[in-house]
Amino acid sequence: MTVDLELLDTVGTPVDRLDHGGSSTGSPAHSAALKGRYEEYCRQQVFLLLEIIPREVVRPLYRRARTWATERGVHESEDPMSTLRLFCREILPLPPFDAWLLDYETHRLAHVSAGLGVLPLPESMEPVAVEFRRLEHEAEAWRGTLEVYRGGDVWRGLIRFQRDGEDGHFRTGEIFREDDLQDLRDRFISFTAPNLRSFLRSTLP
Repeated sequence: MTVDLELLDTVGTPVDRLDHGGSSTGSPAHSAALKGRYEEYCRQQVFLLLEIIPREVVRPLYRRARTWATERGVHESEDPMSTLRLFCREILPLPPFDAWLLDYETHRLAHVSAGLGVLPLPESMEPVAVEFRRLEHEAEAWRGTLEVYRGGDVWRGLIRFQRDGEDGHFRTGEIFREDDLQDLRDRFISFTAPNLRSFLRSTLP
């Protein structure tokens, strides 16, 4: 698979009703919840893009991301993945909120299958990957993947570390426990590179 970098440039509450412009006319809290769901959708699209692009594209894409972020004063020198995610959010042809909201109301089941739906959560589930970070350890490239699962009435999570180009992996024990899945993801994203390297070292034999 090849990716053309020039081409790259180019659970919830039901929606009460839409006005002719496609915006929600519900309560402020309801609107905030929907916008939070939209942000989660955008985050998922960025994650999926970074999952499918080939490894040889990542470095040139990051160089462009660093230039773009530096010009805007949002470059995270200690967390290159944060800069890369911001840039991917910028270049992806994501729908504006009003267009997403209309689709959410019209095709609710599709959003359920994408993990953004309104069906009751299971009491337990197998771990699934929902976010990842890249890091370097002893001059080697690694990926740290957040895996979450439903345990009882809370979300639980751990980190799986995998060296680039290898199938083997190392896992931490359960280090996350939150009522809300987004809170759990935010904690993982907030970790600095030294934090992640410390967790990685704790898993190595």
